[in-house]
Amino acid sequence: MENTTQILLRQREAMSGRNVLVVDANDSALTSLDVDAQIHVHADDYAIGAQQWSPAPSIPEGVNLLVLPLPKSGDRLRFLLNWLAGKIEQPVEIWLTGPAKGGIKGALKHFDHHVEHRELVDSARHCKLYSGMLQPGASQNLSAWGEVIAVDLLEAESYPGVFSHGRLDEGSRLLLDAMANHNLPKPGKVVDVGCGAGVLSIVLARQGWQVQAMDVSATAVAACKASLERNDLQGQVCGGDLFSPVSSKVDMIVTNPPFHERRQRTTDISRRLIQEAPQHLKDGGEMWLVANRELPYVQWLDEAFQHVQVAAETNRFRVYRAVV
Repeated sequence: MENTTQILLRQREAMSGRNVLVVDANDSALTSLDVDAQIHVHADDYAIGAQQWSPAPSIPEGVNLLVLPLPKSGDRLRFLLNWLAGKIEQPVEIWLTGPAKGGIKGALKHFDHHVEHRELVDSARHCKLYSGMLQPGASQNLSAWGEVIAVDLLEAESYPGVFSHGRLDEGSRLLLDAMANHNLPKPGKVVDVGCGAGVLSIVLARQGWQVQAMDVSATAVAACKASLERNDLQGQVCGGDLFSPVSSKVDMIVTNPPFHERRQRTTDISRRLIQEAPQHLKDGGEMWLVANRELPYVQWLDEAFQHVQVAAETNRFRVYRAVV
């Protein structure tokens, strides 16, 4: 259980009898809080298992308390506060909770832009909980927050909270260049794992690949779909945990995998990805992966694949080509 969830449980009495919407839940424990309240849970992360898996929440009728765990990015916080303000007609109480050393003090300037009567409610477990009254604002839509990323002669659509929002990630650029400098298989079926804004997907779709893109983030799924549509390209985009949506073997897998889960650094996701990838590839199929060069991926790749090579590298990133 996250510390931010534990600090909420300290407020059982204040939540008792309330109709609560948790926005952008960062902990699956939030779906089963032990409190005497009606709890609705929205999450951008597929793994949370929330009632609402979407880029932004709808507010159920009768909700009188909004709970917002601090998002990882400031852009995401700004978007959510604007979105929520645009969905209410009367002031609604809102709580903001997050790590004391995780940016919550800096987030208060955005909180105060939409909230009146802000006060510190609790401070425990290295976290802080603030409350205030969210004021109604202008209605918002997701596309208004989009930023365009130039990718060669294509354009990707990026939304707040998506990896590398508003810019082409250095690792993805290196991966695309490395693939362009090698003889790829004849275009067939390709899976883009952790597709983000769809930078890799639109380039491969333009080359004639049948793209299946997936991400745990509902916002990333929306962005990747928008990126394909923006360039008049076809592809299947869906949410899921790594390869869970893949139903048949493919010719190629491409990925710029995360090494953070929410605010915690981890290589567990990438290790699972590497271990599971071969069973989803046809004989002779390839996986292309870019990662920070200090991460210990080469050993796992050697254990899972018949042939592994470093296709490109810089002082920060390394591109691996692995063949089953």
